[in-house]
Amino acid sequence: MHRRWISGLLLFTYSAALIKLLVFKITLLKIGHLRFRFAPEVGEGNFLPFKTIASYLRGEPRWSIAMLNLVGNIALFVPVGFLIPLVFRRLNWPVALLSAVAVGLSIETAQVILHVGIFDIDDVILNALGVVIGLSLAPRAALAESASAAQEG
Repeated sequence: MHRRWISGLLLFTYSAALIKLLVFKITLLKIGHLRFRFAPEVGEGNFLPFKTIASYLRGEPRWSIAMLNLVGNIALFVPVGFLIPLVFRRLNWPVALLSAVAVGLSIETAQVILHVGIFDIDDVILNALGVVIGLSLAPRAALAESASAAQEG
């Protein structure tokens, strides 16, 4: 029960940080010596699945930007997928995936409503992929936790 509460606190804290980063735009993110600048996106939204992903895979607009967007949109949501089943233990894959898509849609919609970004369905797809990767890692963590508990006991 204690670990579930800690996982819930981590999920809440991480989700709040994601909202701050993605909706209430941080313009400069510092990680050690690395500096990432984020400019508000302007232009038309993308409602055609894989349109933006395809352009990124072609290296457009530049490879560095393309890879940062592809990897970033996936990696940012892996912890969410990892933590969700540790908090909601009875959650099944279809509901978890539907929740991931709903969260991605909510973030994209909030960006449009608050005029801090544009809607891109590919971001929703990449975010959901990150959650699925995290979900696939979570059972392994739970198995490792139960195995170490068995060894201690």
